[in-house]
Amino acid sequence: MLDTLGSLEWTYDCLMMKVDAFYAFLNVCDKFSKLKGISFDFIQIHLLMWDLKINIRKQAIGSSFKWDKLDQVVGGAQQALDNNWIFVVPQGF
Repeated sequence: MLDTLGSLEWTYDCLMMKVDAFYAFLNVCDKFSKLKGISFDFIQIHLLMWDLKINIRKQAIGSSFKWDKLDQVVGGAQQALDNNWIFVVPQGF
């Protein structure tokens, strides 16, 4: 069990070294000077959160299309569901 754990840690370290080398190869810090001093983990988490935001936005847009379809079924997208209100104007107006 400890041998497997040691092997996984060694593999992780090797992969992180390759990722750092690739990150340096891309010259990200030179192209985006504001990223100097920011760790790779922070940038990775930031990109994951950005992807999550995009996916949530897609789900929200898809949900609004479903509501539009329901509105069309009950009488049109431009028509409210309950439009039979009777407004009574008081006598003094």
